[in-house]
Amino acid sequence: MKSRKAPQKKAAGRSRAATPAGAAEAPFAVPKLQRNTLNEEVYEQLKQALMSGRIAPGATMTIRSLAASFGISPMPVREALRRLVAEHVLFLLPNRSVSMPVITRERFREITRIRTSLEGLAAEEATPLIDSGTIDRISALNDEMEREDAAKTPDYLVKNRELHFSLYRACQMPTLVKIIESLWLQIGPLLTIQQGIYVKAGITVQTHHRRLLKALRKRNAQEARISIVDDIEDAAKLIADAL
Repeated sequence: MKSRKAPQKKAAGRSRAATPAGAAEAPFAVPKLQRNTLNEEVYEQLKQALMSGRIAPGATMTIRSLAASFGISPMPVREALRRLVAEHVLFLLPNRSVSMPVITRERFREITRIRTSLEGLAAEEATPLIDSGTIDRISALNDEMEREDAAKTPDYLVKNRELHFSLYRACQMPTLVKIIESLWLQIGPLLTIQQGIYVKAGITVQTHHRRLLKALRKRNAQEARISIVDDIEDAAKLIADAL
């Protein structure tokens, strides 16, 4: 049985060119990990990739390809994938690889209804509690999303996730945030559909985010809730039509 011991620096710093022969490319770019808490590191990296749409619906991943890309032994990757399978985010294939489930239109609509309720609640509860520094952070993220050609970059959806969860964490309801996160893990890969539509249409202005920022600065909790709900529902219409 292979040791869980973290790899030496020489192995961790291995370039992509040094990937073992026959190993498939990972479905998204990942950093090389060197810390001792590798199991948790890999788990968090995979979660962020899922929520940011960096893994396509139906994409298949192997332990070997991910381990090679992270520059670590297979054991931490195996443990991280096992957790995501147990959480019903990924499912195990007969060949021991894992895959993103393909979400049907009906399931997507169900998740959207739940998201509007929970994320609307988080926005409403966060509004009287959020500090000015976090509002400035949300504003800066929105400015970055509205830059010319921003929607053409992989970081676009990363910034979108950071914007939303900066708001949700401010509600000081960690159980609620955890549930919201579990829903994003399921629908995150579909957000690339909305991103692609924005690129083709040349849409840059984030109307609902701007409304949200105005509501936060005025401490208008109801308006903040409506802004988030409208943001989710408008994106869902575009995505559902493509499913």
